[in-house]
Amino acid sequence: MKTDAGKWLTLSEVIRKSKLEDIEARPLVKKLGNLLSPRNFGDIVKYPAPVADLLARFSILRRQGWTIEDLKNLLIRSRQKIQEECRAQKPDLLVELRQESATLLKNLEIVINFGSRMQETLQSLAGLLGSMDSLIAHMRAQEKDPGELRTEGSMKEFPSGSTNR
Repeated sequence: MKTDAGKWLTLSEVIRKSKLEDIEARPLVKKLGNLLSPRNFGDIVKYPAPVADLLARFSILRRQGWTIEDLKNLLIRSRQKIQEECRAQKPDLLVELRQESATLLKNLEIVINFGSRMQETLQSLAGLLGSMDSLIAHMRAQEKDPGELRTEGSMKEFPSGSTNR
């Protein structure tokens, strides 16, 4: 199974991209914990790439007097808002999925009908080719040597036993 570990950043990479000092970034990550959506890739914990920008913004908010609890609540509310928006869009997505499925089924039916017609046409052609082969074989059996035809033709012109003088 292929993992998408390349899209995730280690804590060191997050800190480097956030342009924060280690002493400021690590406590933020530790205190906000699972709200930053960490994921284990074997023994390595990684974070989504946007966490770097989020840490930089949280650092600014901390300097403006926001507490860790305020930041946690902000993350929770943001997550809830995103989930609500997803739920609100879900019926639309289901309708769209149903429409796409119906279109796909119609197209599949067209392809199947076309395939059936092609198969019937190929069977007709096979029968026609078989008939042509039989006709050619029959014609070859009836075919005579041109010398035989001359001999037969000359005999018809001059019937035996009659005199035309």
